[in-house]
Amino acid sequence: MCPRLCDAIPHLRGIHDRVDRSFLFKLADAHAMEAPLVKQRSRSADHPPLDPLDAAAMSVRPYGTMVALAMTLNYMIGTGCFGLPYAFASAGLGLTSFFLVLGFVGALITMNYTLETMARAEGVVSNTKGTLPDNRLTYRKIDFSVIGDIFAGSMGYSVVQSVLVLYCLGSLWSYASIFASSIASMVFTYVWNDSCDAYAVDATASCVNMYYISMLVFSVIAITMVLMDLGDQATIQKFLSVYRIVALFLMLVTLLIKLSHEGIDVISARLAARDAWAFNWRNFSVGFGPTLLALNCQYNMPDAMQPLHTSVKSKARMITFGAMTISGVFYLLLGILGAIAFDQVNPLASLMWSDFTGCGNGWSQCPSGSPSWIGSIVHIVVLMFPVVNVTSTYPMVGLTVGGNLLTSLPKAWTAPLGATRARNLSRLIAAIPPLILATLFKKLDAIFTFAGFFGFALGLIIPSWFQVISIKYNQRAFQSDLAAMTPYGLPVVSSVLFATIFLYLTFAFTIAALVSLAV
Repeated sequence: MCPRLCDAIPHLRGIHDRVDRSFLFKLADAHAMEAPLVKQRSRSADHPPLDPLDAAAMSVRPYGTMVALAMTLNYMIGTGCFGLPYAFASAGLGLTSFFLVLGFVGALITMNYTLETMARAEGVVSNTKGTLPDNRLTYRKIDFSVIGDIFAGSMGYSVVQSVLVLYCLGSLWSYASIFASSIASMVFTYVWNDSCDAYAVDATASCVNMYYISMLVFSVIAITMVLMDLGDQATIQKFLSVYRIVALFLMLVTLLIKLSHEGIDVISARLAARDAWAFNWRNFSVGFGPTLLALNCQYNMPDAMQPLHTSVKSKARMITFGAMTISGVFYLLLGILGAIAFDQVNPLASLMWSDFTGCGNGWSQCPSGSPSWIGSIVHIVVLMFPVVNVTSTYPMVGLTVGGNLLTSLPKAWTAPLGATRARNLSRLIAAIPPLILATLFKKLDAIFTFAGFFGFALGLIIPSWFQVISIKYNQRAFQSDLAAMTPYGLPVVSSVLFATIFLYLTFAFTIAALVSLAV
């Protein structure tokens, strides 16, 4: 399979023919501009090409390093972290830690591959003179599926589009389920002074009904927001980033307090009661899927890096690596501490704070019978964490998927609608099916596992493949090894040889994971 992918570089008919493929102008310029959804093979003097370094011309509101870091964190710290304690408890602390660390290193490598490929794609698209391309990031957004089309033709487009849609279907599916279950739990706690775990086998009818009502509310919010452009979200994204860090910090602190109160004997007895608590190979897939889902955001980089100011686009690697390191540390701590702090670990970790009181070890009964004031604050912040997270992330991912799906819609549909309505149609196609699936099927650990396998392909395999084919394409198209160089190149890691070996390894690991799931 890999040799076919690596060699799937179309016969070059000249660089200009490749630049003028139907998707490039449509996706690069039409996202922000009301450009017609038609193929443009040339631009006359009356319609000169947009300057990709002109933010105003590209209808982009630039932001700086800190906002870019916050934006990337908001993509990174998503629903995946809520499934980590369950994954660690099921697959074993050692095995899942190994997966997470391995996935983190792999994600760093492929994040760099993603930045390099984005720069090469821009170089190909903007090159009109046949000279060496200027490989860099600009205010033009070239989506993942379009990158596949640039370097591997229709086959590359179809492969990337299929994987991206399937992965995002699982992600959006989990977002909707998490929102509904969290709201249902909070309503039962604060309105009826009761508990509600919609994922429990013995969940009451009233609890399940509240889940459905919450899903209806989320559907209205999600569909409304996904029809809006991201617009000026710098302030709210910074706030959401701070909220995520604060909520994760509170979760870690309260877990440490609980563990310190219980002592090593209680913790040891809890682990001893589990089957293969360190390395449970029978639950290989349970640990594999969520760890990759938690670390995957490469496909969002065209959106996140587009508004980054041109003066600091050279810092894109520092920004993305910083966000991934912060997220990785939080994920590892949350997974281990959450797995050893409870006898029964919920697939949605935040629900374990449903009965947090702030007394004793944090989950002890208060003398008054009611949670302390600090316990109530922590309880609300943690339970609202997934709600706030998915409310902001669902439309962001929906826009990414919608933008990629737009290129797949038949012209017979899009031409009569015009640019705006066609764009809205693609977003609705991306947003509505996951809402229906989350209503009908809410087994969260299965959703995480399903999405994790496609996330592995999207986060590791495809960026590695992009690295190989984009280097080969540029070197052959421009007849120079210098044509593949970018500002984000790394010694050894960025070479074709290393990327090819890494690509083979990702295929082997994915096949092993699929076999384990089948068994």
